Amino acid sequence: MSGPYDVNAVREDFTCLSEGRGAPIYFDSACVTLKPRQVVEAIVSYYNEHPSCHKRAVHKFGAATSRRLDEAREAIRRHLNVPKTGEVVFTRNTTESINLVANAFRFKQGDVVLTTDAEHNSNLLPWQFLQKHGKVAHRTISIPVDAALTDLSELERELAAGSVRLVSVFHTSHVTGMTLPIAEITEMAHRHGALVLVDAAQGLAHHAIDVAALDVDFLALSFHKAFGPSGMGALYGKTDLLERLDPFLVGGETVEDVDYRSCELSAIPSRFEAGLLNYAGALGSARALQYLDALGIEAVRAHELELNTFITERLTGLSNVRVLGPPAPAQRGSIVNLQISGMDAGELSILLDKTNHIMTRAGVHCCHAWYRKHDLPATLRVSLSAYSTLGEAKVFTDTMEQMLRHFT
Repeated sequence: MSGPYDVNAVREDFTCLSEGRGAPIYFDSACVTLKPRQVVEAIVSYYNEHPSCHKRAVHKFGAATSRRLDEAREAIRRHLNVPKTGEVVFTRNTTESINLVANAFRFKQGDVVLTTDAEHNSNLLPWQFLQKHGKVAHRTISIPVDAALTDLSELERELAAGSVRLVSVFHTSHVTGMTLPIAEITEMAHRHGALVLVDAAQGLAHHAIDVAALDVDFLALSFHKAFGPSGMGALYGKTDLLERLDPFLVGGETVEDVDYRSCELSAIPSRFEAGLLNYAGALGSARALQYLDALGIEAVRAHELELNTFITERLTGLSNVRVLGPPAPAQRGSIVNLQISGMDAGELSILLDKTNHIMTRAGVHCCHAWYRKHDLPATLRVSLSAYSTLGEAKVFTDTMEQMLRHFT
């Protein structure tokens, strides 16, 4: 995207934001982003042009599917600066990617998995279940409610205590928007002999993620939060580590040959891609990253920061409003998560939708344990994206001020 950031030109790519359709104010992009027509066209192209199997079919449709799947994997490799294309494993989402590592990694008795205490349930439950079955010990480091994690001393102490085999942390928080210093965490973990898995689901649409520069060992992501289709994710893993993982699911493309007693596993990444892949989803996901590249990640971040700053300044002056996470909008990126005294967040979200078609997310945001630890009620999360506008932010803040005057 050349020249000044033109949000109106961006919005033309999103059919559901067309004025003729009574466009909503969509402030729930941290859950699922809207899809530009370019991504939808890429998805549909599979069904219209070559609706067939990869690898198994040698006819023209099958060859086209294999070629375009390879191209999609390569596009994802380039976007993340993955050293080798074979280090990109297609999954259904971040949850499956983390579970793949959790269930396929060969942990030893006494191994510790270290996370923050503010992880999405998808980066808590796999380790909780492994601990329940005696396969690992799970420990956490603390994330304060109102501050970014800039002090890594607790992490250093946990690592220095020994036995930590894996550090598994979010890249960007879906609750507060804060971004962890992943490169520093990785360097520290490696110095103490631990591996690093990063949940990049929330960071993908808002940060330039370079796995080679970060030197992470695994990185899990979903495309539905970055303009791509639902039901499509990926796992990056260093080749030597992927080679040592036991397959999590087996069948289909995971094997080259089988008899009644044994099988020959496929090479990576195919050995982890059981069953018929979501070919249309892979094409749409690659196109989503190309779309994001064309917008320019830094331009998108600057645009989101302008809106976050506006909303923060308008609402934090109200006595009954608290913003979770770091006070500075620049440290919260695209997220403004609001605790409202005297009003139920769920009811407020419904009112916003019914009055001015403002779509937000209310709840504990798949982070039940952290909310309970800090005795927090359900909150109202506003999450912004490339297509959000300052005009929408003004309508939202005006509506909020009116509702809070009336109901609290």
